[in-house]
Amino acid sequence: MTRTTIKVIFMGAFCLSLFVAVLWVSYSKPRLLILHSYSTDYVWTHNIDIGLERILEGQSWLDIHRHYMKTKKRSDKRYLQRAGISARNAIDQIRPNVVIAIDDYAQKLAAKYYVNRKDVQIVFAGLNGSASPYGYDGAKNVTGIYERKPVAALREVVQVMKSSGNPRVLFLSDKSHSAKRDAGYMAKFKWAPVRYEGHLPVKTFEDWKKEIKTIDKKTDFVFVGAYRKLYDKGGKRKVKAKKVMAWTVKNSPVPVIGINEFVTKDGAIFSVGVSPYEQGEISAKMALRILREKIQASDIPRVLSAQYVVAMRREAMEKMGIQVPAVYEALAQVTGNYFD
Repeated sequence: MTRTTIKVIFMGAFCLSLFVAVLWVSYSKPRLLILHSYSTDYVWTHNIDIGLERILEGQSWLDIHRHYMKTKKRSDKRYLQRAGISARNAIDQIRPNVVIAIDDYAQKLAAKYYVNRKDVQIVFAGLNGSASPYGYDGAKNVTGIYERKPVAALREVVQVMKSSGNPRVLFLSDKSHSAKRDAGYMAKFKWAPVRYEGHLPVKTFEDWKKEIKTIDKKTDFVFVGAYRKLYDKGGKRKVKAKKVMAWTVKNSPVPVIGINEFVTKDGAIFSVGVSPYEQGEISAKMALRILREKIQASDIPRVLSAQYVVAMRREAMEKMGIQVPAVYEALAQVTGNYFD
């Protein structure tokens, strides 16, 4: 055996050993899967990712994967079946130690199938209803942060905007799953002295227009949050969200108040919404604690959302003669949600 042959064999063995070592280090890292119901072009999802990144940035000891189900764009039965299969396949192939499942479809179509499994822990976020439908009650491998609309802050805002009498509010939305969940939570809240006139769900943009044109007969303020699943007159194609809000703001006889921060970005004069950053940060912290301390998810108490984000359009509010305390303006400015 020549010296050259020995060198080749040695180099080959070295490269093979290095490859095996790198592969082993990568494989032995704790695996975290972030499973989103929607996609990054949805502002809510994008901002949750910002919150997640604030906590997970620099965590090189983790093997982090992401999967976006994109159910905001399509939600027909056939697509949801495929999205669920794809999400479950991702879980089975990646074999994560922890799954952060965000928003309802991630629970309904994927995470719920792994309840009480010993090989995976589940951290939910963006869950705006009960955990019971997913079998999470009493589950040993589940914890998370609920999304609850900041109804107390919304009540305070309308009282500030209309200081006399008992202002009426009404929740107008599309017929989406999340809107139904939000409506259920809002109906249980004690709104007094504000008068909550209930929830009005519609399917098409034409129905939406009809309601807006006469909505002053029913309410002094209209709450909006879910309008990305409004269909055209034929009921087949979704109408663009910004088009819906632009028409709504222009034609509504009463102030339009968003219950998500992005509603003001779309055109509404004022919004108070759950902080998506908190949803990301808290769920990431829970996942890290599970992985570092090697504990079950149920050892960490589930929590309710506590932070909210304010957004406002100053010029539009001034034209309507609406004023709010300077603290709201400051909150909007500090989060980049203040628009002239």
